[in-house]
Amino acid sequence: MSRSPSKLPISSSIHYSSSPSLQSDIASALTASRGVKRIESTLRHSLQSTGWTDNLRTYCLDLLRSGECSTYDELMTRIVKDSRPGGKGESDGKSADSTNGTAFNGETDRQIGGPRSVEEGGIQIPQTTVKEGLRVVRAELEQVCEIVD
Repeated sequence: MSRSPSKLPISSSIHYSSSPSLQSDIASALTASRGVKRIESTLRHSLQSTGWTDNLRTYCLDLLRSGECSTYDELMTRIVKDSRPGGKGESDGKSADSTNGTAFNGETDRQIGGPRSVEEGGIQIPQTTVKEGLRVVRAELEQVCEIVD
């Protein structure tokens, strides 16, 4: 690709709403440079090394077996919600700790009370993965864009 790099102002990159053609140009450049593959690989490795993917698999099985989720769409909605900081594991937004007798045999209220860190067996995205993701995305963007301050 012999075109000059696109300019992306770093000061507004977090809330940046670019034109569809600029977004397309950046996506095409990242794909052509194999940047997307490197970003995916870095994130996959980071999530696997922290135990997140194993926790996610277990959590999905638990949600399906308990009947809390019965469709793919329900499962995806729940996973996205529960993987974010501040997400709750229950659809009404209450934590399990605020209700008496919500645990099933062999479970504690802590187990069903919503998102927890990976170290606790939860599915919140680890901060180390978020930081690594930001680092690799910026590095790949710098390969295909001129980032101005």
